[in-house]
Amino acid sequence: MNNLYKFILFFFISIIIMDYYKKYRKYKEKYINLKNKSGGNLNYKNELWIYPNFFNKNDFEKIKSHCNNLQFKNDKRWSDRKTVCLNKSKYNELYNLIYKNKKFIKLIKQISKNKKIKKYPSYPIEYRIYPTNSSGMRWHSDTSMFTPDALEVVLTLSNTSDSKFLWKTNKSNYEEIKPEENMLSIVKPLSVVHKVTPVNYGNRTILKFIVEYDNSVPNENYFREIKNCPE
Repeated sequence: MNNLYKFILFFFISIIIMDYYKKYRKYKEKYINLKNKSGGNLNYKNELWIYPNFFNKNDFEKIKSHCNNLQFKNDKRWSDRKTVCLNKSKYNELYNLIYKNKKFIKLIKQISKNKKIKKYPSYPIEYRIYPTNSSGMRWHSDTSMFTPDALEVVLTLSNTSDSKFLWKTNKSNYEEIKPEENMLSIVKPLSVVHKVTPVNYGNRTILKFIVEYDNSVPNENYFREIKNCPE
C-alpha cells in the first residue's frame, strides 16, 4: 500500500511538473517571438526571417516597374496560382536591383554566416500571382532544390487580398502575418512548416527567388521545378 501511495504521488507530481514545463515553453517562445519582432523584423529559430519595407522606395518602385507588363501563365506545379520565370539575360537589370543591393547582400551574409554566396543563382526569379479564389498553399516545408540547401526568398509586390502567411510554432499552434508590399520573407528549405491562406477577394503578387551557395549542387527537385516553370 505504501508503494502504491508513493507511485500515485509521483504520478501526480510528474503531471504537475510537465504542465508547468509546457507553460514555461509556451511563454518562453512568446517572449522570443516578441523580442525577434522588435522593429517589425522577425527571426524565427533561424529558419524564417521577415522584414517589412525592406527595399528603399526608389528601388522597390524600379523592381515593380519591371513586372508591370508581364503576362502570367498557368503553373503546372500548382493550379491555384499563375507564374512566369524571368531569365537573367533578359531581365538583367531586375536581377541587379535585387542581388546587387547592399542591404540584401549584408542580410544574406549574416544569415549564411561562413557560406560563400553565388553572385547570381542558377534558378530564375519567378513572378507569381495568387488571384481571387486561389486556395493559397497548404501546410508544407519548402522542398530543397540544392545540396547543400539554398535559401528561398519571397518579396511581396502587392496584396489587395485577405490572404495571410502562417507558420507553425508547434504541432497545434501557429503565428500569422498579413504580407504587405515590400515585405521580404526568407525561409530555409526543409525547416519551418508554413502555409498561405485562401484568397477570398483581391490578389497577391510576389517575386519568388533563391540565394544559392558556391558549393550548392542542383538535385532532381531543381530539374523538375525549372522544367515546369513557364517563361
